[in-house]
Amino acid sequence: MVLAGAGMVSRHHLIAWSKLADAKVVAVADPHEEKAAARAGEFGIERAFADVARILDETRPDAIDIATPVETHAPVARLAAGRGMAVLCQKPLAPTLAEAAALAAEIGPRAPVMVHENWRFRTPYRLARDWIAGGRIGRVRRFAISVESSGLLTPPAGGRPPALVRQPFMAELPRYIIFELLIHHLDLARTLASELRVVGAEAVCTSPFAKGEERAAILLAGGGLFGTVTGDFAVPGRRPDLTDDVVVVGEEGRIAFDGEVLSLATQAGVAEEIRFDRAEAYQSGYDGAIRHFVEALRAGAEFETSLADNLKTLRLVDDAYAACGSDKLGRA
Repeated sequence: MVLAGAGMVSRHHLIAWSKLADAKVVAVADPHEEKAAARAGEFGIERAFADVARILDETRPDAIDIATPVETHAPVARLAAGRGMAVLCQKPLAPTLAEAAALAAEIGPRAPVMVHENWRFRTPYRLARDWIAGGRIGRVRRFAISVESSGLLTPPAGGRPPALVRQPFMAELPRYIIFELLIHHLDLARTLASELRVVGAEAVCTSPFAKGEERAAILLAGGGLFGTVTGDFAVPGRRPDLTDDVVVVGEEGRIAFDGEVLSLATQAGVAEEIRFDRAEAYQSGYDGAIRHFVEALRAGAEFETSLADNLKTLRLVDDAYAACGSDKLGRA
């Protein structure tokens, strides 16, 4: 396996790969070869390249893990699929739904492709999904998923907002919170609830630090239930990293997660309560997604986050922007 991309998230990818005894990363590629070499050296990987085509031709890997900027996802996926290699591609699959659909149609059955949508693979959410599937809260009636951060606020000591220190490219995104962040939570809603449609949405971009929207709220419905997905990157008093608050209400119980504690309660009282370390819960999404990719490949099974499945999540993103008037978002 080779890794394309040596940015911030690549470290989480390589931690996950290092936990697998039956898989090996043989090279890292990045246009900035010094970054590729540094990331490779951190994990004892011998080879680093600036050119993805060269890395594929010289190493002849079974698979590629694409963790590059979104505008490069489709070109890199085409390179690998054209060589018959399995592809794991970071979300979003492409800058637009239309481009993602065109890529899926072009690749077709030529190569196995999984979208690295890792939120649904986090351990707390896998447990919540299993509780729901096991009927422990009965039929789902309602859900609320909220994510907050102070990441777009100036720190007390001054300087650049921490969200843009962590990922500077986000400052220039014309579509920000929904496209880059709430895409995870829309996918999570599909995982915990059912297939959904966008009923309405609102988004605003008032931050002086980012072109795109920093606050958004999306109302969804489907299968006799409804729920909300909301996000805000400029909340005073919140941590600069992300804090999820998830509630799923069923006919017989309620599941809640506050970023650290996952609980299941019924009319009789609290039935389950599990505490998680934030950093470990975050990494578990990468671990779970990459482990699933390898296991599905070995078994010849369909990926949970296949191209067809991920297009449903991208449709929700597209519909959310349409509902809130995407022509009003973004600033030059």
